[in-house]
This record gives sequence, structure tokens and C-alpha cells, in this order.
Amino acid sequence: MTLKHRAVARACAAAAVLVLAGTAACDFDPVSGNGNDTGEGVFYGLGDDHKLYRWDAEADPEEALDLSGVWEGLGDVGTVMRSSLSISPTERYAAWISGANPDASLEFGNLETGAISTGVEYPLDHACLDPSWLADGSALLVHRAPVWGESLTQGEIPLPVKTWGPTEWYSPDVGALPTTVELGEEGCRLRWYTNEDGEAEGIYHDLDVQKLFRVNTTGDTEEIILVSSLHGTESRTIGMFDIDPTGRYVCLVDSYGPYGALKGGFTMRAESGTRVIDLNTGNAVQADDASCISMHEKGFITRDGAEVAFIDYNGKTRWEDELPATIAESPVLFYFPPKDQ
Repeated sequence: MTLKHRAVARACAAAAVLVLAGTAACDFDPVSGNGNDTGEGVFYGLGDDHKLYRWDAEADPEEALDLSGVWEGLGDVGTVMRSSLSISPTERYAAWISGANPDASLEFGNLETGAISTGVEYPLDHACLDPSWLADGSALLVHRAPVWGESLTQGEIPLPVKTWGPTEWYSPDVGALPTTVELGEEGCRLRWYTNEDGEAEGIYHDLDVQKLFRVNTTGDTEEIILVSSLHGTESRTIGMFDIDPTGRYVCLVDSYGPYGALKGGFTMRAESGTRVIDLNTGNAVQADDASCISMHEKGFITRDGAEVAFIDYNGKTRWEDELPATIAESPVLFYFPPKDQ
């Protein structure tokens, strides 16, 4: 797609840029394309004004929903909110940890109405087992661990500590749900997917990032994958960023880079992955060390500055484009392909 074609496409989509608590979406077809390397899809990202934008190239103009006041009011527009922010698979809710302090709680923002509701109160882990959505968007699994230690100086915010506690399901519609997950191994970055039988399963890694655990919804380990058996990764794998909706492909993080975050500063986890691995073969699927920021059934989103592309699991680039100015420098991005893809 030439820059001229991109400019025309963006001009046609300009009216669809929404400042609601969402991001930018482009008309992308990651499967077959439409002849000009564009398709359909929706991106969500954070602007420099701390608003959450949604950009949908084909959407009609909608009422702007702005959740930024909540983050600004808590004085937390940085590392905790950025690293804990997620969009539900149904695109109905945004969820995030409200603050970098012992009073932190899980917040939900309804992307349809703009309403804000408080979910789980402290103690809530945001540094290791951050809240993670089920694939159908019905509930989040949260880790009820007291992650804040004692203050070194009176009045100062204490430092986070490593700790382990029970998990709890929480629905933005219903509230707390019965606890069913009891993880036998301590670890981080649990992500859910749907297996071939239509059942929910998850993958997370141990604290030393030496093993990946595949578990069911009761927390039973069904498979242990050694990170050392995955080819194409660096020796310094430091975490897992995401998995695809089937649990076959995993996006790993080899290094935090010079600052650990797109806009500088340290975060509890990297804001993108560095390598996509096929867990069936143990091999990397992409060339040229493409980053991975959003995993999907047909492929994944990679990013280089404001340039984004969709790469399939054969390593072929299906489309590429440039993010609009509102989210061109967003530290986190969420992409949703068309519903029928």
C-alpha cells in the first residue's frame, strides 16, 4: 500500500475517529485483503491527553465517551494504568488498576455508556498475575494478593513485594463469582483461550520464566512447556505478553529494551512482545524480529513506531498502515479484527 493510498484511506476514515475510551480502527481484512492491502478492524489506544481512543474506519460517528478523568483524578496516568489496562473481548468494557498505591482497586469503564464502576478492592495483584479476561469477555480472573509491603518512611508509598494468594473471578455485570481456579504453581501473566473442545484454558509462566503452564479453569496443570525448548527465542526470555485465541501461538518477551516502555520509564511488564512462537513446533513464526502486540486466530499485529502491520502465522504480511495522530504514540494498543474473521 503506497503512502498516497494510505493518505486517501485515512482521509476517508477521519470522521470515524472517536474519543471515547477506545482507540483507532482501520478497515483491515487480515485473511484475504481487498486489493489495496487494507481491511477492517478496530484499534484502541491511549492519547497524549490520557484519553482512550477508538478508531473504526467504517463506524458511524458516535457520542464521545471519555474515561480519562478517572485516571487523572487518581494521579495515575503512568505505569500501573498502562500496564494493567485491558479491553474486554466483547469491546464492551475497559478494565484497569486504579492506582499505584495500597488503595488500588480494579475499575471498569463501560464503553457504551461511559459509566465507571469499582470491582475488586485491594489487595489486588497488578505486577504479576494481572487481571485477565475469559475469551468470551464474561469475567476477569484476579489475584487477591497483598502486593504492597511496609513503608520505608512514614507517609511514603511502600514498595511492591512478591507474594502469593487466592484467585477470584469477577464479572463487571454480576460482581464476584465463585472461586474455581487454584493454581498449583506460582507464576505470572495468565492468559485465557478456548481449546478445540470449546472449553476455557489458560497459559502462564513460572516466576523464573523457565516454564509455561497450560491449565484448565480449576487450575490443574495439563501441560508444562520448557522455555528452553522454544527455538528462535533469546536466552534472556523475561516473560509472556499474549497468546492467540486457540492457545497454539505465544508472544514472548526477550528484553525490556533500553527503557522498558515505549515512552520511557519502567513498567511491571513490557508493553509489547518480541517473538511469536508456534507451541506445536517450538519454532518462531515471523521474520525480521517483528514485535507482537496483539494476537489473533489468523495472525498478529506488529508495530514499528506509528507503523502497524498484520502478519499471519506463516510469516506473511497481510496488510500494513500508519496509526492516526491521536494514538500514533500510544504506549499500549489493542486490536480487534472484524467479527466474522
